[in-house]
Amino acid sequence: MSPVAVLVDARHAAIELRERILHVAGKAVKTRLVAGTFHSLAYKQLQRPGGRPPDIASDGDRLGLLIRVMQDLGLDGKAEDVIPTIEKIKTNFGRCDVNSADGQLYNAYQEALARNGKIDFQDMLRLAVEGMQNGTILPYPFTYLLVDEFQDTDPLQYRWIELHAKAGSVVTVVGDDDQSIYAFREALGYRGMESFIKEFEAKPVVLGSNYRCRAEILAAADRVIRNNPDRIPKVLRAEKGAGGRVEASRHADEYVEAEAAIEALAPLLQNGKTCAVLARTNRNLDPLEAVCRSYGVKYHRASGASVLNRPEGALLCNLLEIIEGVKATGLDAVLAHSGLHADHLRALHANMGAELVQKPRAELVELGMPEDVATNYREFMKRLAEWRGLCERKFYSLVLSGVNEWMLKYTKKENGVRTIQATYDVLSRLTGSFAERLLFLRQDNNEPATDALVLTTMHSSKGLEWDHVWIARSEDTIVPDAKSTEPEERRLFYVAMTRARETLMISGTSKNFASRFVTEAQIETAARPA
Repeated sequence: MSPVAVLVDARHAAIELRERILHVAGKAVKTRLVAGTFHSLAYKQLQRPGGRPPDIASDGDRLGLLIRVMQDLGLDGKAEDVIPTIEKIKTNFGRCDVNSADGQLYNAYQEALARNGKIDFQDMLRLAVEGMQNGTILPYPFTYLLVDEFQDTDPLQYRWIELHAKAGSVVTVVGDDDQSIYAFREALGYRGMESFIKEFEAKPVVLGSNYRCRAEILAAADRVIRNNPDRIPKVLRAEKGAGGRVEASRHADEYVEAEAAIEALAPLLQNGKTCAVLARTNRNLDPLEAVCRSYGVKYHRASGASVLNRPEGALLCNLLEIIEGVKATGLDAVLAHSGLHADHLRALHANMGAELVQKPRAELVELGMPEDVATNYREFMKRLAEWRGLCERKFYSLVLSGVNEWMLKYTKKENGVRTIQATYDVLSRLTGSFAERLLFLRQDNNEPATDALVLTTMHSSKGLEWDHVWIARSEDTIVPDAKSTEPEERRLFYVAMTRARETLMISGTSKNFASRFVTEAQIETAARPA
């Protein structure tokens, strides 16, 4: 008997949906039901009977190849930064201007993959589509093909579906154009759904039932999303009924806002409720993590690295331990932060031994150190002595402020500046010696547990839900983000709002105007005390 396929965008979702279908249809259909992602099914198409499966390049393989390709082409920058360019070309079926800089990079990278006998993740789907188009690969003989999250399909995935439909599969696609938030990944969204309806004369069935949100939350979200011009009209119904709560608040700054969020959600967590704080970007989550740590609240940072695990944060903490005498090593890394290179440090140790001390500028220059670097070294050693004296007298706040200022002086990158400031903010909210503060912070309360407060971005929240949701930094300079289109940002805010089951708080700071989406939601905003 012909198989039935269920196609979703993530492996865990494929497994879950398959189990649900088997539960309803019975285990007898197990041998005829195929569930997978686009890439997993495409990968199987590339395998030949008796042959070895294609060798998939790991993330490390891909970065290594790109680094060498960029060196060969004389290109500056990081390999990570060109990956989106490569992926965009592959989503466009590998079509590009071979004479352009992007085209040369793409072709050189593909040649490097071929020389090493590898394909990358995107190649799986691209090559499967290419094979079906030229007749070297047959479409799967599915009787029925169900595609979930269709709004997130890109042109390559759409073509894979299209080829199966033309081969005879009866295709059903399920999606919500209002939750299309991946335009930066070439997701087709509303356009893709409209194209499918026209091309295959498909019968649209609009489902308006929402089983997650209380009526008050869904109504507010609906008032926002209705402002998007290109969308499939729908009447939303909250099947759970009324009984929810939606509020908005404004706060003096992002740390006052974070404290309000933690103080409101922590008791709910203790009562067994699930809670999350959502923000537009990872950096908006730093103050929230800082307050969670200073309050001792268990949390799980589901998006981005913990601020204290970033290099600049770790370096600041190490410097404090050196000042307090908890650590005797690690000074070289601190000095490197101020511009001393490895050869300068080797010369210093050759002259002084393991322990570095203050030296006149002339002697440092004689060791081969440039005058500006010698000045930096002398300034740091002077400040180190001052900080140690203040630390002995327990003037911890003065030391912490001075270290923060010194670290920021030599930090050029915006991400580094934010990390240092966030680390300082965490430590300044604690009491005791630096050793005691760091011991408290290193008792890691960042755990993916059911009783942990989830800190995540709006994008990463898609497909998830919690009893109580707090959306932070809902300000016009942050959301909508100027780098994205307003309709896309409105859909993103709609997704964030509809993660909440029972209560939704939307907050911002008084530094900026409230987001236009808060205005559209028609939620009364109450000023909160500083």
